[in-house]
Amino acid sequence: MAWRKVKVHFIIILYLWICSQASCEVVLNCWWNQALPVARNVSVVCHTSSLARANSCDVCQLNVITQDHRHQFPSTCASTNETISLSIATEEIENIRCTCNGNTAETCNITVRGGYPPSPPSRPVCAVEDLEVEDISCSWTKSNEPMIPTVYTLHWKDYDGKIKSRESSSESAVIKRTEYMKSTSTTAWVTAKNVLGSVQSEKSDFNTGHIKRPDPPYNIKLTSVPLELIWDMYCDGLGPLDKSCQVQYHENSHMDWIEVGDRQVTYVLDDPQPFTEYSFRVRCHCGHEEKVMSSWSSVYSVRTPPAAPVGQLDVWSDCAPNSDKSSCNVYWKEMPLSQARGDVISYIVTLQLENGTQFTRQRRDTESQHPAEQSCLRLSVPLKPGVMGVFVSANTSMGTSDPTFMPFAVRGQTTPEVNLSVIGENQMLLVSWAVHPQFSESVLEYVVQHVSVVPPSCLNWVRVNRTQRSVTLKGDLRNYTAYNVSLFAVFNNHSTFLSSEIAYTLEGVPPEVPEISVNNISHSSATLTWSPIPVNESKGVILHYLVGIKETGSEISSDRTSVLLSELQPAQQYQVWVSAVSAAGEGNRRYTTFSTNEKDRDVNTILFAVFIPLLMFLVLVWVFTLVCKATLCFVKIPDPINSKTFKHMNIQHVWPRLCSPSELTLKISELEIVENLDPNTPTPPSETESENVLIDVEPQNFQVPDELGKTSEGGDQPEEPNRGNISKPDTWAKEYSEMVDTDEEKDDDGDDDEWWHQQCVSDYERHFLPSVKAN
Repeated sequence: MAWRKVKVHFIIILYLWICSQASCEVVLNCWWNQALPVARNVSVVCHTSSLARANSCDVCQLNVITQDHRHQFPSTCASTNETISLSIATEEIENIRCTCNGNTAETCNITVRGGYPPSPPSRPVCAVEDLEVEDISCSWTKSNEPMIPTVYTLHWKDYDGKIKSRESSSESAVIKRTEYMKSTSTTAWVTAKNVLGSVQSEKSDFNTGHIKRPDPPYNIKLTSVPLELIWDMYCDGLGPLDKSCQVQYHENSHMDWIEVGDRQVTYVLDDPQPFTEYSFRVRCHCGHEEKVMSSWSSVYSVRTPPAAPVGQLDVWSDCAPNSDKSSCNVYWKEMPLSQARGDVISYIVTLQLENGTQFTRQRRDTESQHPAEQSCLRLSVPLKPGVMGVFVSANTSMGTSDPTFMPFAVRGQTTPEVNLSVIGENQMLLVSWAVHPQFSESVLEYVVQHVSVVPPSCLNWVRVNRTQRSVTLKGDLRNYTAYNVSLFAVFNNHSTFLSSEIAYTLEGVPPEVPEISVNNISHSSATLTWSPIPVNESKGVILHYLVGIKETGSEISSDRTSVLLSELQPAQQYQVWVSAVSAAGEGNRRYTTFSTNEKDRDVNTILFAVFIPLLMFLVLVWVFTLVCKATLCFVKIPDPINSKTFKHMNIQHVWPRLCSPSELTLKISELEIVENLDPNTPTPPSETESENVLIDVEPQNFQVPDELGKTSEGGDQPEEPNRGNISKPDTWAKEYSEMVDTDEEKDDDGDDDEWWHQQCVSDYERHFLPSVKAN
């Protein structure tokens, strides 16, 4: 027995431990009452649903935790619904959590949201719909939308005082035939209840034998002139005056029904609008005791006859900037049926010229329009120069509307500074502007024009009183679409463009940029270029672009389309990207890859290899030019040291043989002759003792003695003719006379020929210097 007790205790402890570890499987919802004024503290009601495990109900205690307090549910986690109310600070509404036995319960889903207590529903209407089944159907309407789960309950009290009820999540409930006594007085009412409160409707008293629903009216007739509705209603044994009917009607432009009661068999609508379609329906009940109305009849419609149009068309024009009015389009809105009062056959456009005397009529038949153009009525023909404005009127079968004058907008005028602001919301544009008060005094009205930049699109506009400074544009405005919003001021005889903005009703994330490329690539930099996203594709205003390498990006102004990538490494591959950013966020990135060039040779090395040799060459040329000028090229005095023959003996392996052009034209006309026939002859007298003889040398033949008067070997050789002519026919252009120094001149043909063929031999050397090989 003792062992069994130990086993039982161990099992109980183990069970309690397992249950304590079990999660508290409840769904927790919390609401705060939005109907009450918001104060420092708000009342919050939390409600649990019955999703807890049966095994954990005895060990799981649910707690709602706020920032400073712990609120415990009145009982443990049970399979029934529980509700607690608590007051918390307004800023703590979103900071509620729940725990189970001290641990946060993962399955405790807390939703804190606003809601309303229910308003009293309408008095229930009960009737027997099916005479065979004879169940009573009761219906009612709720007065508001609580926004939180609300339970409606139908209550009825029979003749014996017993109260029965039936819950419903909708606005109707059924009392079964077995749940009421036939032909007895019964009272019914409805209650509505949610966690924030409960209310009760007014009571409805009826006899269960007098609530049969009759058939709806039949044989209904509807005429247009006059606009009259006639019907029949079957009531067993009752005359026409015992019937009571209700009529409802509406125009097709207004869908809300207008109800007229206490009618018997006919209804006439007074003063109907011409050429307007009306819809009617009717229902009735029979006798004074039967208070149950029949169901509504079918809906019947009719159009009233047309009439002459009233009012004017709403006309506007759109001219290209700085145009001569030849590219203007004239637009007008379709005239409402309440003004046209008939089908518009055509529109008549009359042009007003500057002289005010000539008019040209233009017709535009609506039947010839393409269906896509029906909502965009315009005259798009070129306008002649000198047209100041147009008159437009609508033509119907019953007449023509009063013409509307539209003066063209004047562009290029000096206008005051205008601050135009356009803010987009979901399918709306909020437009506001500010102008100088003095400018508005002469303005008749303002026109706010908007048109989608995505073709095809129609121009639309709104006329605004001159005292207004804002307007809300609605209608067929699409999200993520750019609209060009323009502001105009209208005067007596013209209109003036003031300002414009591009706006979106709702901005989206922009797409990828169309193209991206990398140019001007070097070893350390490159130029990244991209194509801007067109306005009709951007889905929002481009705030800026993001340009990055790998994951790091930098902001680039939206008006730029290129950026220089610097501080790159040579011979490296890079992946760069570009993305556009709008108010909705960053768009998709477009990537491209490129590789930098190898590093160029060092600039200093290039300069050292090219510039330094060039500099040395220039220095050598300069030095050589100085030397040439000083010693070689300009011989001015008869000094043997200036002879190139002697210089050639010393520097012929160093300097190239050069000849001054001036020496080729030098002509000797004065000579000094000194006789020294014998080598042993004493030195001639000094220069003061010698005589200078000026002679003209005539060409003659000389026989040059060999070694002081001895003829050379081979004396039998014939004497060379014209030996005195020293000019060579193939090398020299002029002939010179030859003066021979008899004691030094040699007759060495070979040496003479070699000496004569030297290209840098001057006239001076020929006449005054001996042969190089002379002994």
